Amino acid sequence: MEYLIIVIIIISFILYNQFRNTKKIINFDSKNNLSKNEKKISKTIQKIKKEQYNRYILTKNTTENYILKMIKEYGELSGNIQFNIYNFDIAEYGEWIIIRIDENISFYVYHNLVDWLNGYEENPEMPKLSFGFAKNKTYTEKDYLFFLDPKNEYGDTQIGAFRNEKSFSIYLPEAYEIYGNLTINNEIKVSMKNKIKYIYEQGLNISDIDTLKYKEFKIKMNE
Repeated sequence: MEYLIIVIIIISFILYNQFRNTKKIINFDSKNNLSKNEKKISKTIQKIKKEQYNRYILTKNTTENYILKMIKEYGELSGNIQFNIYNFDIAEYGEWIIIRIDENISFYVYHNLVDWLNGYEENPEMPKLSFGFAKNKTYTEKDYLFFLDPKNEYGDTQIGAFRNEKSFSIYLPEAYEIYGNLTINNEIKVSMKNKIKYIYEQGLNISDIDTLKYKEFKIKMNE
């Protein structure tokens, strides 16, 4: 009888150790799988220094009056007494109106203006197309193009790509950092090459926008 009890205890001990080791292996494999999944999603903040760029807003099928009205409205949103005067240069190119943004305008204001010009209520002068295009003064590979994410129901996120085809997103409510919050995201698939081709098919050659004749408008922007 005592011998039987000892055998049962030994067998129980062996089974317990096997179960514990199996559990460790399962946990280890789970961690490895999690690690592999995490590696598939890569997000990196890319600092954007505004003084290194000439920045534009490209709009199609709208009017100069609408553009100026909307920019002035945006400039008055904060309601603060303090304000600055900024230059907004406007040029026409076929059915397109191109807006060149003052270098001193912040990342936050620039990107939100692209969204703002899309309008907040039905208006026949609302642009049918609206893109932001930031052209680096030194390195063309740092140029980037962006637009409102059509899949985002809240209308608060932009997506785009650099010339090297790295895609990114911008969450507008948190874009107030000095260098912005442009986030390289390998889950987003946007091709700048394809978008430039599409814009060309819509009647605008982006390479021409530096040579256009712009009219200068000074607009008050409350800080």
